Amino acid sequence: IELVAHLPPTIEKLTVKNAEFGREFIGAVIDRVKEFHNLKFLMLDKALVGGIDGGQEAGVRLAEVLVCHTSIERLYVWNTDLIGEINVEQWGNTLLKNKKLTYLGLDGVTEVIKEQLRKATRDRSPKIDIV
Repeated sequence: IELVAHLPPTIEKLTVKNAEFGREFIGAVIDRVKEFHNLKFLMLDKALVGGIDGGQEAGVRLAEVLVCHTSIERLYVWNTDLIGEINVEQWGNTLLKNKKLTYLGLDGVTEVIKEQLRKATRDRSPKIDIV
């Protein structure tokens, strides 16, 4: 967590991989993303919160941050518990509001969830690729 706090605020790319450290760690990453005004690329790969719905609660926090974040263009949420049935509607709303994000990579998320997000954003301009 301390490492995340010391990342420079001017970074353009952040990859968090194999970080199964729980809610506090993911919370620290999400809080720090708020401060990265030049961040264009964010990848969370195998970053797990754990618990029955703890990951999706943290996912809602990330979605809320992304509503106002105007520099991230590419977001990869791979093999996490941040997006699922409980918060897919919140993510759809976020993707409609954030016009800068043009690519959302979802590995480890069911095709049903991906399709719900595609449907929610089908009239969005600019278009967003959800794969």
